[in-house]
Amino acid sequence: MPTALHGKDSFHFEEKGIGESLILIHGVGLDLTMWEKQVEDLSKHFHVIVYDMIGHGGSEHPPGPYSLSQFVEQLAALMNHLRIEKSHIIGFSMGGMVAQAFALKYPGKMKTLTIMNAVANRTEEQRKAILKRVEEVKRTGPLATIEPAIQRWFNIEFLNLQEEIVSKIRKRLQTNNPASYLAAYTLFATADEELWPQIQQIDIPTQIITGEHDVGSNPEMARQMHEKIAYSEMMIVPNMKHMLPIEGSKIVNEAIRLFIDKQTVLVKSRGDQK
Repeated sequence: MPTALHGKDSFHFEEKGIGESLILIHGVGLDLTMWEKQVEDLSKHFHVIVYDMIGHGGSEHPPGPYSLSQFVEQLAALMNHLRIEKSHIIGFSMGGMVAQAFALKYPGKMKTLTIMNAVANRTEEQRKAILKRVEEVKRTGPLATIEPAIQRWFNIEFLNLQEEIVSKIRKRLQTNNPASYLAAYTLFATADEELWPQIQQIDIPTQIITGEHDVGSNPEMARQMHEKIAYSEMMIVPNMKHMLPIEGSKIVNEAIRLFIDKQTVLVKSRGDQK
């Protein structure tokens, strides 16, 4: 059942399974329900926790502007509430930015980091395009941006064959709080500038994944992150767009499991050598 943590930092989270903790952070304008396939599969192996970021879903909706540090401290509060000392953390899109910022501030709280379909070091042209969408949201509200986003996020075959799944995403976007969405989307449009000069400091085992045809979080961005983060691996999933955890859930779930298993073996082997 959904659980709400009350007080100044009230937010909505769910958990399932036992074992090592694995926390999944959703993307901008979405909520914890995007991880349905991951919760279903990965909870057989891990204690899986999903939650709604500030300004999203059932969590608190403070007035903007938002900062990365707010989302970082929200995650720290969640771990403290659940008495989790260290966790595997997976961030999708904007959640990938939050996960990177968390790794920079709280590396001791992390076992591994998976950055999925995340933006990094936007070019001037890419920056202009996202800021243009921010202005559109300010001017007309978020509804006009939904269908173009759906087209960017999913392959046409998936859109045609999985209408029910896509309609859930569409409904989530349609029912967002407009002010909260604008505040979160504005942060999403600019946060890579704050992160990029620092990410080479991340020294946690890191996996970077994106789709071959993801326009906004493209393979070149993944390659640049891979070059900057010393202990990183990279995976470009063929024929996939942005919504990889949903459209490519089986590939994603296997990649997460294998990466964590590999790092667990490495940690044990290093311990044996001491």
